[in-house]
Amino acid sequence: MNWYLKVLKQYAVFRGRSRRKEYWSFLLFNIFLSLLAIILDNIIGIAIKGFGFGPIYGLYSLAIIIPGLAVAVRRLHDVGKSGLMIFISLIPVIGAIWLLVLMFTDSNSGENEYGANPKDAQADDLLEDKSTGDLIILVVVIWIFFSRAFWTFMPVIIDDFYTTSTMEVTSKFISLIWAIIPISLAFAIKNKSKQIIVFIFGGVYLLNTYYEMMIQFLK
Repeated sequence: MNWYLKVLKQYAVFRGRSRRKEYWSFLLFNIFLSLLAIILDNIIGIAIKGFGFGPIYGLYSLAIIIPGLAVAVRRLHDVGKSGLMIFISLIPVIGAIWLLVLMFTDSNSGENEYGANPKDAQADDLLEDKSTGDLIILVVVIWIFFSRAFWTFMPVIIDDFYTTSTMEVTSKFISLIWAIIPISLAFAIKNKSKQIIVFIFGGVYLLNTYYEMMIQFLK
């Protein structure tokens, strides 16, 4: 939560550097709030038919787009890259993977052309190595729980959640993308045993989602 608030305080600050912990903590909390906004849209009954979200999610997305871009640019600065590198995400598939790798890359040691290393001291780095693994495992468990709950209960709560068969198939693809996130987070863990735990959690979730998607196609 503190990292999320830190990003909001630097609402439109595109200069300087942001470490991995700041960027990914903000991103994960932002995803959680986005899901909450979508759920509220549907519970209140103001979601746009056929889209699954409404004005609450729309307003939140508009409010968060600038700080989201700013922290992404600062994260690129932290690995010695220009903020313009964010546009590589426009390259289909390869660009998104390349950007994801950059976002997971550790900070340049010492000062670079964009400023001082955001990791204040070596002791803080060591503390982060010990705590990051535990934090990511907790985040992955919560992420899997909430994402599974979302796709399981939304069709029950909202009768016309799947307005068409196309929407149902599309939701499976989105769920598959969500399932890749826990595996991606494993690469940010330096402790091998904790990394394996996250890989197992993410792998089981991914296989289960893939199985459900295949069942949907075979119907």
